[in-house]
Amino acid sequence: MQTTLSILTLPLMLAVLLWIGQSPDVPTPVGPTPARERNWEEILGGPRAQWPSPRPSVHWFDNFDEAKVVAARERRPLFVVMRCLPCKQCADFDADVLEGRPGLAEVLRQFICVRLTSIATVDLRQFPMAGFQDLDLSWWGWFIAPEGSIYGVFGGKDETGDRARISIEALATAMNRVLDHHFDPRRGDWNVDIQPARGEKPVTPFDLPGFKSWALRHDETQPIECLHCHQVAEILRQPALDAKTFDKQRDLEIWPYPENIGIVVERNDGLLVTTVAEGSPAAAAGIQPGDRIRAAGSKKLFSQADLRAALQRVESEGGTLVLRWKRATVVMEGTLELKPGWKRVVLDWRQSIAGGNIGAPPGLTWPNAMPDGERKRLGIPPQTMAIKPFFAKQGSWAARRAGVIESDVIIGVNGDTGNRSGREFLVWFRTRFEPGDEVTLKVRNARGLVRDVTYKLTANGR
Repeated sequence: MQTTLSILTLPLMLAVLLWIGQSPDVPTPVGPTPARERNWEEILGGPRAQWPSPRPSVHWFDNFDEAKVVAARERRPLFVVMRCLPCKQCADFDADVLEGRPGLAEVLRQFICVRLTSIATVDLRQFPMAGFQDLDLSWWGWFIAPEGSIYGVFGGKDETGDRARISIEALATAMNRVLDHHFDPRRGDWNVDIQPARGEKPVTPFDLPGFKSWALRHDETQPIECLHCHQVAEILRQPALDAKTFDKQRDLEIWPYPENIGIVVERNDGLLVTTVAEGSPAAAAGIQPGDRIRAAGSKKLFSQADLRAALQRVESEGGTLVLRWKRATVVMEGTLELKPGWKRVVLDWRQSIAGGNIGAPPGLTWPNAMPDGERKRLGIPPQTMAIKPFFAKQGSWAARRAGVIESDVIIGVNGDTGNRSGREFLVWFRTRFEPGDEVTLKVRNARGLVRDVTYKLTANGR
């Protein structure tokens, strides 16, 4: 069914918040009210903001509630960094932000800065992660008003690298846009910000309906106290997995890129269109190179991540989304017509799939890629599978019980010999096999002899 999906249509936010449908235990963020027509020429036109003098220095709070008090007193917006410390990805970018690299230090002083390093304790009433934040990342920034309204987010990556979608310049640009918005005296009349959900008690990832079932899959001997961001994504999808309503194709068409609608945006700007693909939804909507995307539905955009979040809220089966952009000083509008399958992206880098609760693992700890020199020495053709299995000492791994050892080379799975290894192989495997399935590995030993190893898959690989 074709519908115009925007952030104001929610209760969609509850479904997006959990990816699992309704739950009375989780409060719903309040979107902008669709009661009146907005003056987009005014909202997206020239700002009338008057920034105050910057703070003397950048101070990073580690308590959001304390920071909100200071933000309210100084009438400044909050910049809230979420950083999953055990994960190494984006660590360099995180350090650049904390150190206030050139081009960023001055703008940071206009914000009340917060750094949260425990995702397990984040209150989902204030931070509705699933609707705004790609949880396979370990670093995110949120822009929030002193009273709690959500302006937008910053962050992102793809299969090519941690910084493919972000830069210090892009962050500074987004922050400047947020400041122009926050300090504009007309902002309160625009009704384009998201209000935090209400409720008497905080709602953390431990309170999500899928947590207990998800936790049972782990061999933890101690209570789970720390969560990775990607594990929150797993918890969110667990109820659908339990109900057997999870569709590995439809429900893994997630977090599309601007390229999915036919545009490329300049990385350091985040919203400036550099390329429009001929015949794409964006081209049909009237977008041209040089345009700058500034709103989706009734939500003003500040970064590429905001655009991606708006796209994420459109169903994979298709739908429509109204975009507004500026061409020089003129505000323009068009509607994306999106067809089934439009959200498909490369999933190979996603830890929530490679090591998550979807499908079955291959019964080994890690599928290492064979170096090209060793592959050539053994006469294994290029661009075919050549995996060196690794088994952790703890646990009885299914493939090892069946006879696979670490000196073996896996050259095929159920007849497929595609050249995959590492996380790419694990994503491929889990999206094709379920616990209880029988799988046959074609294995070559150190003497060059090839044999088949057949075994049944288990939910935890052991």
